[in-house]
Amino acid sequence: MNPQLCLGTAQFGLAYGITNTAGQVSEAEVAHLLTQAEDSGIRYLDTAQAYGNAEMVLGRQLPASHGFKLISKLPALPQPVFKAQDSEAWEQTFFASCQRLGVQGLDALLLHSPADLRKPGGDYLEAWLLRLRERGLVQRLGISIYSAEDLEGVNPALLDLVQLPLSLLDQRLLQDGTLARLRAAGTAIHARSLYLQGLLLTPAEQWPPWVSTEMRTHQHALEALAQERGCRLIDLALRFARDQVDLEAVVIGVCSSHELAELSAVWSSTLPLKKIDWGSWALNDSIIVDPRRWPI
Repeated sequence: MNPQLCLGTAQFGLAYGITNTAGQVSEAEVAHLLTQAEDSGIRYLDTAQAYGNAEMVLGRQLPASHGFKLISKLPALPQPVFKAQDSEAWEQTFFASCQRLGVQGLDALLLHSPADLRKPGGDYLEAWLLRLRERGLVQRLGISIYSAEDLEGVNPALLDLVQLPLSLLDQRLLQDGTLARLRAAGTAIHARSLYLQGLLLTPAEQWPPWVSTEMRTHQHALEALAQERGCRLIDLALRFARDQVDLEAVVIGVCSSHELAELSAVWSSTLPLKKIDWGSWALNDSIIVDPRRWPI
């Protein structure tokens, strides 16, 4: 079964993405995008408290009686040690998100920083999350990870949904078996960073100067593959994602109705492509595949 599209909303609250020259999406454009997304059959929206005012914009612009499933994330928590009374603050934060979004509850609430569960008193955070689900305020709990190590020691009861990085260039969690293990355990998986913040769709000649010659050569070869197959880089990026049977959804952000129309068209395309060995296009450079390490 092919994964579904999930509309990422970071650009609705921030000027997000290394190749984003348009800045934060205007609220009028957000309204148009949400209607367009619903008409295109997109049912998941991914947001977070850390995405500027994205939750508030969504709450104002979501169509009446919409059918979207909303996913939000609790930001990294500053306290080095948690206490029982911290649950009151988490509760207020959760309901503030719901109020901004104009909903009574969420399809899913994820932790932006799973390391919070390993802090002293992390069991208080875990217990509060489990109570949210028991009370029907969220349907699913989960975490957003960067590496397989982020899953270590996490109670499986918290892993209804895991969001993780995956792209044609970044296949670490696919090749080390993390996706297969999560799926076998019944965890839904949402992949993000399909475009590596737009870098994957950018010709090598336009890559930032800090990128190594070896990585540029790799991108040149990918461009040559696209030319040989009569398609574009976006076609390769999305076809790779669409072929991943362990995914429930892929999270992709857009900045305009044109981009969303292109995304929907490519995603539903039946363009025949001769079989490609996707694994051969994975990069092992930990800097290029992890935007947190980019020197910008």
